[in-house]
Order: sequence, then structure tokens, then C-alpha cells
Amino acid sequence: MLKLIRYAPIVFTSAKTGYHVKSLLETVLHIADMRFMRVSTSQLNEVVRDAVRHHNPTVFRGKVAKIYYATQTQVNPPTFVFFVNDPQAIHFTYERYLENQLRAAFGFKGTGIRLHFRARSRTER
Repeated sequence: MLKLIRYAPIVFTSAKTGYHVKSLLETVLHIADMRFMRVSTSQLNEVVRDAVRHHNPTVFRGKVAKIYYATQTQVNPPTFVFFVNDPQAIHFTYERYLENQLRAAFGFKGTGIRLHFRARSRTER
């Protein structure tokens, strides 16, 4: 049941009895805070470095995927851009791994987050 959105809390309520209505409102407000949370680039890159050290990126067509750095570009929903050597080399399972690492480090409980992978431009090298 909803395996890919385990980050979404489930709150059982009753409009008739008022059961857990207060906790539902608290949960909604907490999720709203998570949607607008901003992570510093240095904190983000520290988590990404640790994640890569713990589990290396995949090999695609004989080429090892390299993550150079990441930055948060938007809030609501939190959006992160990863600058890599080849965006196609990042397998969806590794993308999900990175998402889980970001959730473990920063929370983001109840909100979706977006990860984009972009090739680093020649001027950034």
C-alpha cells in the first residue's frame, strides 16, 4: 500500500467525534513547515558526500557516475539540483537512495521532494 510515499504520515480522524482532529491540524502545519524548509548548500553537500561514500553511484555504459555538488533551488516543494558528469548515468534506484538520505538527514516528512540531475557546464570545471 503506497510503498513509494512512506514519507506521508497517516492520521486517522473522525469528524463525527472529533477524534484526532487537533493532531491532524498539527500534522498539516508541520508538513507546511517542511515544504518551505531551506537547506544550506554546505549541509546538503556534506550529506551527499556521506551518501556517496557509503554507497557509490552506479556504472552506466562503462562510465562511473560522479556527483560534483548539489544545491537547493526551490521550496514548496523542496527541489534539489545535483551537478553530475552524466545525468543519464544516475539510475532511478540511486535517485531514490539519495532522496532517502536527504529525508533521513533533514526530515521532509509529509512532503514530496524533487531531485534533478544536470550536467556540469564547461565553465564550472
